Amino acid sequence: MKLFCFWLGDNALSDARRSALSTLKNTGLDVTFLRYDDLGRYINHSDLHPAFPLLCDAHKADYLRALFMHRFGGGYSDIKWIERSWLEEVHRLEKNSHLIASGYPEVDPLHVANNYLCQQLLGASLPARLHSYIQTTYLRRHYRDLIGNGAFIFKPGTSFTTQWWTEVNRRLDNLHDELLQNPARFPREGKGFKIHGIPSKYPVPWVYLLGSIVHPLAMRYRHQISRNLPPLTFSTDEFSSYL
Repeated sequence: MKLFCFWLGDNALSDARRSALSTLKNTGLDVTFLRYDDLGRYINHSDLHPAFPLLCDAHKADYLRALFMHRFGGGYSDIKWIERSWLEEVHRLEKNSHLIASGYPEVDPLHVANNYLCQQLLGASLPARLHSYIQTTYLRRHYRDLIGNGAFIFKPGTSFTTQWWTEVNRRLDNLHDELLQNPARFPREGKGFKIHGIPSKYPVPWVYLLGSIVHPLAMRYRHQISRNLPPLTFSTDEFSSYL
C-alpha cells in the first residue's frame, strides 16, 4: 500500500521537514513523496479543477488528498514525525469489509473545523450560519468520534470519498470567479488572513477544502471508520508554517 504525501511549493524542505519525511517509512507503507512536477505519474492535469492553479500550496495539498484518496485509496500523511507502524490498521481494513477508513482520533475540540466561521467569512445567509453554528458545536462536543486530517488510510471509491471529492469540486466551482480575481500569493493563505498586516483578498477560508468537509463526513460514517491509527507528532514549532 502506498502512503502519499505532497510538497507543492518551489521552496526546499527545511531540515526538520526532511527529518520528518525520513520517518514516514516507519509506517511500513510505500512512501510516495510527490512534488507538483511528479503529479503526472498518477493523474492528468486535466483531472484537476480549473481553480487548482489559483489555490495556495496548502489548499492544493488539501484538494489532492481528496483526489488521491478517492481515486487510489491508501495512506496519506502530512510531513510530520511518525514513530509507529501502520500495518496493523492496514490489516484491520483488509479484514473488515464494513470499514472504509482509518485515522487517529481528533486530538482536541478546537482542532475540529469551524464551519460557522467559514460561513461568516463567505457571507452566508443567516439560516446557513445558524446551521453551521449548530453543526460546529455538535462536532466539537463529539470530537473523539472524528478523525484528524493530518494522516489517514482510505479505501478508494467509497461513499465517503465520493461525497468528499464531489463537495470539494462544488466549492471550487462556486469560488472560481473570485479566485480568478484574487489568486493565492503565499503558500499559506486563507480568507480573513492578514499578510504583512494587510487583509488577504484570497477567497478560500483556511479549513474550507479539508476539515470543513471531512469532519462532518467522519461523523456521518463514524461506525465505518477505525480510529486506531497511531497519531502524528505535533509538538514542534517547526511545523507551524508551510516552510
